[in-house]
Amino acid sequence: MSINFHHSDERDPLARGLGIGNRWRDQILGTAKDYTWLFEAAGLDPRTVRAIAEDSYEHLRAWAPELAAEITGIARGTGLRLWEVAALNSRTEILVRGAIAGLKECTSAVWLPPGEPPRALQTWDWIPSISNFTVLRHLSPEDLTVATFAENGVLGKAGVNSSGLGLLFTLLCHTSDGTAEGVPIHAVARRVLDTARSVADAVDIVRSARVSASASFTVVAWDGQAADGATLEISPAGVVVLPPEEGFLLHTNHFLDPGLAPGDRLAAIGDDTLPRLAELRERRQVLTGASRTEWARGLVCHWADGAPICAHPRSGAPVTDRWETKMMISFDLDRRCLVLQEGGPCGATEDGWTEVAV
Repeated sequence: MSINFHHSDERDPLARGLGIGNRWRDQILGTAKDYTWLFEAAGLDPRTVRAIAEDSYEHLRAWAPELAAEITGIARGTGLRLWEVAALNSRTEILVRGAIAGLKECTSAVWLPPGEPPRALQTWDWIPSISNFTVLRHLSPEDLTVATFAENGVLGKAGVNSSGLGLLFTLLCHTSDGTAEGVPIHAVARRVLDTARSVADAVDIVRSARVSASASFTVVAWDGQAADGATLEISPAGVVVLPPEEGFLLHTNHFLDPGLAPGDRLAAIGDDTLPRLAELRERRQVLTGASRTEWARGLVCHWADGAPICAHPRSGAPVTDRWETKMMISFDLDRRCLVLQEGGPCGATEDGWTEVAV
C-alpha cells in the first residue's frame, strides 16, 4: 500500500485535473483497473457502469461545474475516457446497483471536549486489491486550502480545510439508493471541504445536492475557542442531521435516524456494523486519552473479539467481502492538519502518523 502526496497551486480546475492526471497516470490507471474488476465482481456489466458514470457526471456538471472540469482534466492527463474517470468518482453509485456484500467500511469517532479542539479518528476499510491512494492538497475556489484523502483519481473523501473544518466519511446503503440519478457522494464531500467554513455551511451544501447513493459525513469545526459538530446521514430519501450525544459523534455503516433506519440495507445483511457501533460506544472514552496513538490502541477490536473495528481479511469470505482496515484518518483542527497512518489500530505507532498541513 502507498500514499501519493500531490500539492497543487493551480486555481483552474481543468488545469489542476490535468496536472493530477499527468503526475499520477500509472497509479490512476491501476485504480481504474481495480475498480473494473470490482464492478464485474459485483455483477455489473460495462454498459451499466458507463451509463451510471455518465449520468453522475452530468449531474455533477450541473451542480458543481468546477469539479466536473477537474475530472475532465484527470481524464485528459491519464488518457482514460471521460466516463472511466467519472466511474471512479461514482464508484459508490455504481456498486450499490450490484452485489453489496463488500460494501461495509469505516468506523468514525469524534469527541467535542468543552473549550478544546475536537478529537477525531476514523478507520477506513476497503478490499485489499485497492492499494494506492492520493492526498490532494489544493487551493479551493473559496480561497480555502484543502487536504483530502481518496483513491487515485477520486475527487475526495475525508479531509480538512484551512477554516478549521474537518470531515470524516463512512458508507451507508439505503433502499432508495439507485432509484434516481444524482451527484456522486464523494464529490459532495469534496465540495464541503472546498467551500464550507462551518457545520451549518456543510449542511446547506449537502442538502443542495441530489444524490443517488448514501453516506454519513461527520463534520466538525473549530474556531480557536469553541467546537461544533454533527453527523449528516445522507441518502436519496433525505438528509438528517444528528447532533452529538454527550459530546460524542460515533458512526459505523448503518442509519441511526429512526426515519431512515427502516430503509437500511447493511444492518440487515451484515454481521459487523451493529456490534462495531456498540463496541465503539463502550470504548468512546479512549478519545479522552493523551495521544492519537492511545486513541487508536484503545480501539483494537477484531472479528475474534466480536466487532472488527480493526479489520483483517477473513479466510474463506467471498472475494468482495475480504475487507481490511487500510488507513486511520484524523485531523488537528487547531493546527489545521490532516493526519494519517497506514494500517489499522493494532499496528498504530507514535512515529507512524503523517501530517499534511493546510
